Amino acid sequence: MTKTDDRTIPNGVLIRRLLPYYRKYLGILVLDLFCASLTSVCDLVLPAIVRTITNTAMNDLPSLTVAFVLRLGLLYIGLRVMDVAAQYFMSYTGHMMGTAIETDMRRDLFSHLQTLSFSYYDNTKIGQIMGRITNDLFEITEFSHHCPEEYLIAALKMIVAFVVLSRYDFLLTLIIFLLVPVMIFCTILFRRRMRKASKKRRVLVGEMNARLEDSLLGTRVVKSFANEDVEEAKFEKSNKAFYDVKNEWYKIFAGFHTTTRFFDGVMYITVVVVGAIFIIKGRITAPDLVAFLLYVSMLLASVRQIVNFYEQFQNGMTGLERFVEIMDTPAEIQDAPDAKPLPPVKGDIRFDHVSFHYNEQGRQVLSGIDITIPAGENVALVGPSGGGKTTIA
Repeated sequence: MTKTDDRTIPNGVLIRRLLPYYRKYLGILVLDLFCASLTSVCDLVLPAIVRTITNTAMNDLPSLTVAFVLRLGLLYIGLRVMDVAAQYFMSYTGHMMGTAIETDMRRDLFSHLQTLSFSYYDNTKIGQIMGRITNDLFEITEFSHHCPEEYLIAALKMIVAFVVLSRYDFLLTLIIFLLVPVMIFCTILFRRRMRKASKKRRVLVGEMNARLEDSLLGTRVVKSFANEDVEEAKFEKSNKAFYDVKNEWYKIFAGFHTTTRFFDGVMYITVVVVGAIFIIKGRITAPDLVAFLLYVSMLLASVRQIVNFYEQFQNGMTGLERFVEIMDTPAEIQDAPDAKPLPPVKGDIRFDHVSFHYNEQGRQVLSGIDITIPAGENVALVGPSGGGKTTIA
């Protein structure tokens, strides 16, 4: 299984396969998302507090007393204390929920691996399987709780900011928010390339694990034939392939980051230029422009957070995809619908002209074998390596 499969399972399908694992932890998930909502309050309230102080200073300076400012400050401190408590819950309990989901998935994956036939293991390297059951599922811990949190927080901030800014000036708000879909569209252009590179990287990690396993387990044979240089050359080839795919990944990710940074500048200068024109025209006030800039800064911080999370998102989706690929591998040997439990048996073992091959295209491993072993008798199978002793057993 050295060749990477460029096909990808749609994200929607993968998410639907993940959702059942949340069922046991639904109460924790709901509380986690509630805490995520609370962490958004401070960011949403601060621009409004600054606008209130600025507006009062410009239009009703006598009302801007120390007591008034302190009340606003205490309000914000109270919200920040609530934010800290919510953040602690998310950081601890949210991560433990992700770990529990990862544990459940690993258990299911291992159980399914027990049902797969020899042909699957003949065609799949153990290093690849180990990579899927360990490294791939490590990403599920972060992905399974950060994904709903990050997207909920971003959605809340965008909706509330749109509603609040629309009250100040709907046209300027509309201009700002029309840039958001353009930014999202440009970043989506990178998504498939990132997903493909991420999957290729995981496959090559499995290949390197398999290469290491073969080399280290066979170290006695390697040293006996003085094949250290050959093994180093094989490993160097795997190591170089891994380097190349990491290079490809970071090149795509750099383009992804550069695009978002470009739109950061576009959104800021749009607010400054259009906002200044609107002040000249008398459509908005200076405190309104300050509020716009603060809300845009908050929105861009949310977008940057999503961008930073996007690498984790792709890693999680790739790990989830590789999990699903194994879970969807059917077991070749299954009980018949009317199968009955086998009662305790005792008797002879007899092979009568038995032939065997591991798959339809493979050569015969055993051909016309005749063996009779009476009950209670011990028989030793002797022969050269590859002669079929393990297959008979």
